[in-house]
Amino acid sequence: MKTYLSFFKLRFNIALQYKFAAIAGILTQFFWGAMRLMIYDAYYQIDIELPMQWTALVSYIWLGQAFLMLTRFNCADTDISESIITGNVAYEYTRPLSIYAMWYTKIMANKTASALLRFLPIILVAIILPSGYKLAAPVSFLAFILFILTLTLGTFLTVGIAMLIYVIMFYTTSSKGVFNVYAVISEFLAGRIIPIPFMPVFLQKICYLLPFRLAVDLPYRLYVGEIPVIEGIQSIGIQIIWLAIIIFFGSYLISKTSKKLVVQGG
Repeated sequence: MKTYLSFFKLRFNIALQYKFAAIAGILTQFFWGAMRLMIYDAYYQIDIELPMQWTALVSYIWLGQAFLMLTRFNCADTDISESIITGNVAYEYTRPLSIYAMWYTKIMANKTASALLRFLPIILVAIILPSGYKLAAPVSFLAFILFILTLTLGTFLTVGIAMLIYVIMFYTTSSKGVFNVYAVISEFLAGRIIPIPFMPVFLQKICYLLPFRLAVDLPYRLYVGEIPVIEGIQSIGIQIIWLAIIIFFGSYLISKTSKKLVVQGG
């Protein structure tokens, strides 16, 4: 465990060095957050019944921008991708460490460092925006605690699912196509592009059957009070079950793949 913690600290410190990238990311996330608010604002000006309160939707969007780096599913790591494509992954297997745990730790460190550089400025600005467009306080203290817990478990879940994608890469010649398709599908089904309550009923049922919404839709809607506390507590159990299944399955597949790995070249 100490070895993986040291590896986490090393990758975490390296990721913290990219401050200019973080500044660019903050500005980009502000832009997209504001653009989405303007789009939805046009719909809320029409006298029709919508599935979320405006203030809840505003907070949902700002939370999504603030914690994007934690909850996004497209956590592609170029070092890992290149090591698989070039065959350098063979060197990884020579280490007396679990390659699954090592890659998992590496991705988690990168996500955590990127989020720490970005989320606080976005939160601080979002809470001082004019009324009606600012990030509101959580509906209750218990809802806030559940938000933190589900957000944390959701982050572990996104990394676990990303690890499954890396297994697929052992059978492909390029990572771009795999990650592009995966990113679009996962982000949509998680409720990041369109909040799940705005989707047709049949799509909502699909989203609830899959694990993606547990990282985005669940924590954000708990924060704004769109999901009851009781359902939130039950959902934590579902998150843990999904996390255990995905980690076990991913670890098993990487172990199985390593036995059939063939590296061509010198």
